[in-house]
Amino acid sequence: MKPAFLSGLVLAASLLSGQTADLALPQWLIPYPGATAVPSGSSTLVESSYTAAAKPEDVSQHYTKLLASRGVAFHVNSDGLGTAIRVSAPECDLLIQMRESDSGTGVKVSCASKQASAAQAGSGGEVVVVRQDGGGGRDFGSGHHLKSAEEIKRYNQERAAEIKARREAIEQQATVRMQQYDKPVYPQARGRTGMAPAAMPSAPIAHYRDDAPELVWPSWLVSVAGERLSQPKESTRGPESSVSRKYQTTAAMTEVERFYKEALTGNGFTIRKSGISTGSTSAGVKQNASGEVEGYRADGSGVNPPSTTIKVGFSRMYLNEPITVWISVSVKGSFGR
Repeated sequence: MKPAFLSGLVLAASLLSGQTADLALPQWLIPYPGATAVPSGSSTLVESSYTAAAKPEDVSQHYTKLLASRGVAFHVNSDGLGTAIRVSAPECDLLIQMRESDSGTGVKVSCASKQASAAQAGSGGEVVVVRQDGGGGRDFGSGHHLKSAEEIKRYNQERAAEIKARREAIEQQATVRMQQYDKPVYPQARGRTGMAPAAMPSAPIAHYRDDAPELVWPSWLVSVAGERLSQPKESTRGPESSVSRKYQTTAAMTEVERFYKEALTGNGFTIRKSGISTGSTSAGVKQNASGEVEGYRADGSGVNPPSTTIKVGFSRMYLNEPITVWISVSVKGSFGR
C-alpha cells in the first residue's frame, strides 16, 4: 500500500473518530454588507456562496480590509474570469473567488482544513476519505480541488508571467498602430498629362525646418490620481522626437478617457481621436478592453507649423485587473517650401 494512500486513510480515520474539531468558516470573515451567504461543505471543506449588489473591486476591498485587520498574509490575483484571494488563515486555508454578474458580484468562499491540505500534498493532489456508510471514494469538496502552498505559488508565478507577456504584446501592437500616424507625408510634384519629363516645371524643394518646440514633459500631464509620473524614456533625435511614460491604475476606463480629454482641451490641445473598445471574457462577460486619446497643438503659423502631439493609450487583458496607461509627448518642426 502506498504511503500517500496511508496518509489519506489516517486523515479520514482522525476525522471520523472526532480527533479533528468541526471545520467552519472563521467568524470574523463576514460576507459583504447586505448579502446573505448560503453555506455547504464536508468534513474537510466548507464553502459559502452569495451574490453581492456591488462591483467586484468593492467586494475585493471588503475582504482585503478584513484580512489586513486580522494580520494574516494573503495573495490577490486575476484568474481570467475574475479575482481570487488566497489566504493561509489559522483556522483553515481560504480561497475567496469573485465573479462579475448581471446582478452584481458572485462570491464563493472556500475553507479547507489544514490536515486535508497536508494529506493532499503528500498524495499527489487527492484526499481519500472513508465514508460513514462504509463505502469509500474520493471527496474533492463539491468539486473544489485542494492545492498545496507550493502548487499555489507555482500557479501564481506562471499566471503572472503569462499576463505580463500578453500585456507587453498588446502594448507593442498598440505602439505600432500609433506610429503610422507619426510619419510625415511629403508632397510629390505632378506633371501635366502628355508632357515630357524635361518640359515639366521644377517645383521648389520641400524641406524640414529645425524649429520644433522644446521637448519637455508638461507638469499638468499626471496620472488619473493626480500623481507625478516616473522619469520619461526619450526617443532618438530626428524630425520628430518624443518622450514616453507608463503606469497602472485601478480607475474605470471611462474615467481614464474623460480625465485626459479634459486635461488636453484645458491646455490648448485639439482632440484628434478618442474612444474605448470592448472585449469579452471566456465566460462571455463584456468589459472595456482598450482605448486611446490623442491631442494636437500647433505651436506656430503656416500650412505645416511646428507642433506638439500627446497620445494616451490604455488597455487590460482580464476582467477587473489594473489598466495599463502609456503616454507619449512628441514635437516636430515645420515642413514646407
